[in-house]
Amino acid sequence: MLNAFKSWDKPSDSAKALSMIWEEKYIMLLWLSHLALTPFDLDSISTPAIRTAISVPTMISPTEGLPTIAIRLVALGLHNISSVSKERDAAVSLLVRLSWRPDMQHLHLDHHLLQWVFSSLNNPVDNGAHASIYFYAGILSFLAGFLGSGDNQIVASYVVPIFKCTQAFIGSHVDTAIGILRSTVTRKLVIKILRSLAVHQLSLASVTGPTASSVDEGQDDDSDLLDLIFDHLLTCLADKDSPVRMTASKALSVITQKLEPEMTTQLVEDIFQRLQETTDPSGWHGLVLTLSHLLYRRSAPKSCLSTIIQLLIDALDFEQRSPTGTSLGGNVRDAACFGIWSVARKYSTADLLSLSVPKSQSRVRRHLLNSVIESLAAELVLTATLDPEGNIRRGASAALQELVGRHPDTVPSGISLIQIVDYHAVGLRSRAMDDVVFQAVALDKIYLDAIAEAILSWRTINSPICAVRRNAADVLGRLIGKYGVHPRTLPLWRPSEIDDTSTYQQRNGKSMDEWHGIYLAHAAFIGEGWFEQSSLVHQPYPLDHQLLLKEDSIFGPKDIKAYGKGAELAMEALCTMISACNIILESCFKHPAGDTTLNVVKTAAVSTVKSLDEPEKVLLVGSWLKDIHDGRNGQLRSGGSNVTLITVVGAALHQLMTSSVLDDFMELQIDVLVTQLGLESSIDTKCAALIHLYLPVFNRTSSDCTHLKEQLKRPLVDCLSDHTIDSRGDIGSEVRIAAINVLSEATAWDDGFCHKVFGILYGLATEKLDKGINIVIDVTVALVPKLHTLARSKANNHTSLNPQDLERTAIYSTSRVSYFAFLFNLAQDSKSLLPLLRGFITTASLGTELLVRNTRIALLQHLNISSTAENSLIRETLVQIILFALPTPQPTQPSSTSSTRLLRPALETLAFILDNDTKPPSTNASYQHLLPSLKAVHASTDLPTLQALVNLYARFLDYDDLRSEVLVILHQLLLHRYPSVRIPVISRS
Repeated sequence: MLNAFKSWDKPSDSAKALSMIWEEKYIMLLWLSHLALTPFDLDSISTPAIRTAISVPTMISPTEGLPTIAIRLVALGLHNISSVSKERDAAVSLLVRLSWRPDMQHLHLDHHLLQWVFSSLNNPVDNGAHASIYFYAGILSFLAGFLGSGDNQIVASYVVPIFKCTQAFIGSHVDTAIGILRSTVTRKLVIKILRSLAVHQLSLASVTGPTASSVDEGQDDDSDLLDLIFDHLLTCLADKDSPVRMTASKALSVITQKLEPEMTTQLVEDIFQRLQETTDPSGWHGLVLTLSHLLYRRSAPKSCLSTIIQLLIDALDFEQRSPTGTSLGGNVRDAACFGIWSVARKYSTADLLSLSVPKSQSRVRRHLLNSVIESLAAELVLTATLDPEGNIRRGASAALQELVGRHPDTVPSGISLIQIVDYHAVGLRSRAMDDVVFQAVALDKIYLDAIAEAILSWRTINSPICAVRRNAADVLGRLIGKYGVHPRTLPLWRPSEIDDTSTYQQRNGKSMDEWHGIYLAHAAFIGEGWFEQSSLVHQPYPLDHQLLLKEDSIFGPKDIKAYGKGAELAMEALCTMISACNIILESCFKHPAGDTTLNVVKTAAVSTVKSLDEPEKVLLVGSWLKDIHDGRNGQLRSGGSNVTLITVVGAALHQLMTSSVLDDFMELQIDVLVTQLGLESSIDTKCAALIHLYLPVFNRTSSDCTHLKEQLKRPLVDCLSDHTIDSRGDIGSEVRIAAINVLSEATAWDDGFCHKVFGILYGLATEKLDKGINIVIDVTVALVPKLHTLARSKANNHTSLNPQDLERTAIYSTSRVSYFAFLFNLAQDSKSLLPLLRGFITTASLGTELLVRNTRIALLQHLNISSTAENSLIRETLVQIILFALPTPQPTQPSSTSSTRLLRPALETLAFILDNDTKPPSTNASYQHLLPSLKAVHASTDLPTLQALVNLYARFLDYDDLRSEVLVILHQLLLHRYPSVRIPVISRS
């Protein structure tokens, strides 16, 4: 074979004759390397010395003692070690097998070959024509093969020399060596050499303990060599070439198998620290791949397993882009898939279930996950369906299949899941995002949450590919419409790479891509009726309105040309967003909102109505009225659901005041208004109806529709007397103030109605809660023309009763005696006196000390200057108020809050009058009628009211015709359950 190889490989002078091709050389050399394994000495099959034209390097000479066949094989191997094609590998294999033959070991062939290698690596500039990258690749391949095939005891003497030679070659500043190390192949071979050196060193240390084969002989132990090797390998994990990183990560995992557990833990922790410090994609790839190899070989410490899985989940979401937009994170995600596959394959179910659920910024809500296995399954599902690279989608699918298969009954709907997220099904991205996604989310909620939030990430909505962004927005809309999805975090509502200081003109095409995806996502949310989903109404809409309305946002430029190259994308994004907003406009009209938002909604409603033709206006406003009447959106917010829609309808009706298009809906309008002002409505609804709806409806009612106008008056009077109280206080005051404003702004009030409300206004003007007094005064003055006749008829000798004097009196203070005295002079009949006293007694009993004193002084002054008949009228009116405010004995007819709140003030005021009575009535018939009814108060739990009642009984004792009956009642109260009631009875009886 050697002769044939020599003759075939010899260049021929004939043009037709061809030399051997590389395939033939490779096969011949490979065959010879196999023959070199012959089990008997080569000397027994060697022929006498034959002159060869192939020279042998001087370092290997002299060749005395070597069989001729060995010399020829060495010469042939050295000749082809610098080949540019695959025959170099066969030549290296031939030399390695020769050097490790026992007969060649006896003749020191291995020593001579290594000396030649050292000489070539230490003096790269002296190698003449052989100083090519392929020559050094062959030399390094020989070193790697020599170390990988040798026995530990034989290699022991070569470990340090080989390491020193390799280290010197790596650190050489010679241009030739630097150029050689630029090659990916040579750097990989250096890593393989260092890996073999470390393995041999650790194997020797495990058998004999620390050896003397150190880097600096006699000074350091073998840990120095290992430290230098580890440092170089960890540095290579961030190499710019993927094959180098892959070789280094595999080398570290192989070495780790020989390490003590403490050293392994230190290595893994060093990797953790490097991952935290680096953002370089190459570094992340090498480090994550190393962790994956450690998992595959089960070399990772169990104490670090939870953190490693955490990092693998983070790596599944790793992505960076070059300045030209090229993806740089694919290798990292691919390594993460391999790591999760290794976890699923190499670790038992019990090992994984013992770990805590990862705390990463996962797209899956942790409270839905029961184990690490479920977390990994959810992450693999979203990677397999949404990742932009096909090999990663398929890698995630394979890892998912391994996870489900190796750990049965731990993944929700596991068998169905791997049938859906199939290796072939996820190959096409569009199919993975459309079909596979919707089949997967239907299986379990953890997959729904994971995919819904991942759709709003860089993979889809922020993809540089327009078609992917459009597809992602469509998928998001369908998920919202079908499953009511609302992601917990929305990472793209504020673009991460667009800061507040940059102007729109400074943004490149990539930024426009990001804006394009953001607005398509918003349009998907809006277009699918996200607001109308009852389970989501209390969750705030995540759109950053301030960001969208800034001058440098996508809505900022006034001309589409300002977008430059991104004009087409801007057009699509803007038009899609506006179309979606039109769809949700009516949903906005039915959703609760604050005062600021209500103003914006009103403006939108007016703009909408203006843009329609007359028939369309009728249909739109009529449909809104029917929605209010039917209460279709009542589920949105209890009690206050109609506020926004009432505001919208009021604004629309005000816009159509001069139009006759809504006359056909007049009865419906009045019915809606009366219903919204009814007792069952909330305070917010009543206020909205009064402020926004009452005036447009009332002023539109024609004069000939008297019965319709009359329907609107009664609810207004009820609202003037609304004294609803809850934990917030007197919330009915909001309704009263709104009703007062309606009185001042409405037109066409008839005299009878004005007289009716005049007394109510007097009562409100004396309320102890004086925040509405000024408004009451303004309204009262505004009604002066209607009340002029009444005011004149009530004049007397004590004061001028022109209602305009009320305004002048109130300017100084609404708490002065003159103010209350003036009000008493205006109320001269029972119709006006009753509402006046209802307000007056609350101030005279429950007001501040100043108000109580001044109101009572005004009352006494009025009693002193009034006639006996007028005094009797005041007493009888107070008795009527007490009877009205008494608790209802029938449980089915409870007293209203508006009436019971007057009981204590009325009792105290009547007792005050009786205590300071200068003009007693001629008869006590009204008091005799009152006494039996007062027994209904005895069962009350309100101690101040009971004490006021006892005080009134004490005043009745001064009347002979009442004394005996009152004493009987007081004797009964001596047995009352409350001591604070019995004690006053004893002191007054």
